[in-house]
Amino acid sequence: MLKQLAIIAGLGMWATNISAQAFEGKVKNGKTEEPALVMVYDYPETIVESALLAKFADKQLTGTLTKESFRLYPNVVIDEVSKSKLDYYFKLEGNGKKSEPKTTLYLIMHGSGDIEGASELPSRGKAFLEKMTANVKRSSDIMEIRKQEAILVDEENALSDLQKTQKELEEQLQANKAKQETQQKIIASQKMLLDDLKAKTN
Repeated sequence: MLKQLAIIAGLGMWATNISAQAFEGKVKNGKTEEPALVMVYDYPETIVESALLAKFADKQLTGTLTKESFRLYPNVVIDEVSKSKLDYYFKLEGNGKKSEPKTTLYLIMHGSGDIEGASELPSRGKAFLEKMTANVKRSSDIMEIRKQEAILVDEENALSDLQKTQKELEEQLQANKAKQETQQKIIASQKMLLDDLKAKTN
């Protein structure tokens, strides 16, 4: 029989809502609330999601998205938490504020049979979420680098466009100068003809 590993002692999420520490709370899963480990990161949801996916990609693990918006990694080993295979459910919730972005990450663990270090799962799960802070920061740094690279490319393209425009204008000026010189020669020639005609009438 599948048993849910105890991860919470029934504390409200408000009890220890500190960004730097994981705590015990609950998360809605379908129509019911389940005990969960909770971690709040001072970053947008996209950044935290990117860090989470990258971490599991490094472990060569691919999750699936459930209809309740949990990212499920079924029957896998996460060494930092347990040597036993467990089902890991992660859910992200962003606060939607651009000025003070925060993202809450929920973790539910399910398992059956003999679980290695079962009594330590809550503390090791919290430690896992807390250590994710470094991954989230790295994800944020990478995102900022990519943004800056995109800005740099845009500015370089703008300079290239200006240089191209300058070159075209310079070519037009050269062409205009050549036409002026030709036109001056034509005028001089026509003036000579006019002078000759006037001389014949005198």
